[in-house]
Amino acid sequence: MRRASSAAATYDAAGRPVLVPGKVDAYRFLTFYLGEASANFDDFYRKVVDPIWLQGSGAPDAAALRQARQSSAEPPCWRILHRVTYVSRVLPPVPPPGAPPLEQAMRAENIDSNYELIRRLEPYVRPAATSTGALSAATRQVLATQLPELLPHAVEIVDYLGRYFGLDG
Repeated sequence: MRRASSAAATYDAAGRPVLVPGKVDAYRFLTFYLGEASANFDDFYRKVVDPIWLQGSGAPDAAALRQARQSSAEPPCWRILHRVTYVSRVLPPVPPPGAPPLEQAMRAENIDSNYELIRRLEPYVRPAATSTGALSAATRQVLATQLPELLPHAVEIVDYLGRYFGLDG
């Protein structure tokens, strides 16, 4: 899990980051290394790199890419694919009218985001993240003992955790 960072982050007087409603507070991603192919070289220079920037920029990165580009051959290149698999946003301090019931219940329990809910439940339910049935039982048990106000939303929370842990169903 990665915590999101921002150039325009908000900090309190002690220099600690402040959660801002609507902003991303956590995300997770997977990186895939795709096999080498000459088409990846062509895609990089035709689809990824801005040709106007490449030709006209005096930036060291542009100069290096111009030097690496070969006009006579398109050598096979690896391709890297980053896929975001989970995003959590900070909930507003007061749920707006029509907010989903789970979000309203989370705010009533001072849970700022989906990520914060996962952090509270994960130590208890991760060992059971082997099947939907085991995860459901563990989640209901921890909700009953730790967060009873969220127990009416157990089906939604189990579904959410199942997706977070990558269970098929």
